[in-house]
Amino acid sequence: MHANTITVASWNTEWAPNSGRGVAVRKQIGAVDADVWVVTEGQHWLLPDSGHAVDAGDDWGYDAAAHRRKTLLWSRWPLTDIVRLDRGAGKGRVVAARNHTPIGEIQILAVCIPWASAHVTTGRKDATNWSEHLECCDQIAGLASGFDPLVPTVVAGDFNQRIPRARQPIRVAERLTDLLTPWRVHTAGEVEHGPLIDHIASTMEGVELLAWPGRVDGIRLSDHSGAMCRLRCT
Repeated sequence: MHANTITVASWNTEWAPNSGRGVAVRKQIGAVDADVWVVTEGQHWLLPDSGHAVDAGDDWGYDAAAHRRKTLLWSRWPLTDIVRLDRGAGKGRVVAARNHTPIGEIQILAVCIPWASAHVTTGRKDATNWSEHLECCDQIAGLASGFDPLVPTVVAGDFNQRIPRARQPIRVAERLTDLLTPWRVHTAGEVEHGPLIDHIASTMEGVELLAWPGRVDGIRLSDHSGAMCRLRCT
C-alpha cells in the first residue's frame, strides 16, 4: 500500500463457478491485490482468504443457489456498522459498512443496482423496464443521506449504467447522475477496456486507475470488465 492511499476494486464475476473459470477469476482477483473489493454476482470463495468479508444477503427476488451473492464486500481491515437493505429493489443488492483502514475510517457502500429488465419477464415478473433500477437508486440515496459527512465515502459495484450516458433513457441517466452528485466517479468516461458499468466513486482523490477486460490471457472470465482505483484522502 502506498503512503496515505488505499486501493478499491470492483468487478461483476458473472456467477463464476467453483471450477475452471472460477479458479481463473479468483486468480485475477488475487493478482489485482486491492485493499478493498466489491464483487458482484459472485461467491465468497472467490475472495482472498484473509481479511474481512460481508455480503448483502441471499435474497434479491430470484431463485438462486445458496452460495451465490449479488453483492460481496471484502477488505484487508475490519468492517463494522454493517447495514443491509432488507426490502424493495435494493434487497440483497446493497450493503454498507465502516472500514477501519491505516489511513483512517472510511464508509464503504457496495452495490449491484438492478439491470433494466430486472423482474420484468423473470424473477417476480412484477416490474417494468428500469423500475427496479430507479427504486434501488432512491434507496441508495436514502441510505447515503445518513452517512457522516466527515468520514470519506466510497461507493463501488455494478451500477448497470455507462457514465456518461450511452443508450439508456435520459431520465435513467439523470437519476444516476443525481444520485452520484456527492461523489467523484473515478471510472467514468474514456477508460481502458471501457466504457464500464462496474464503477468506483468516492469523496476522495483518485490518483491511479487500472482496468482489465473480461478476457485475460485468452481465457473468458466474465462478461464485464473490472476496475481498481487508488484513492487518497483530501
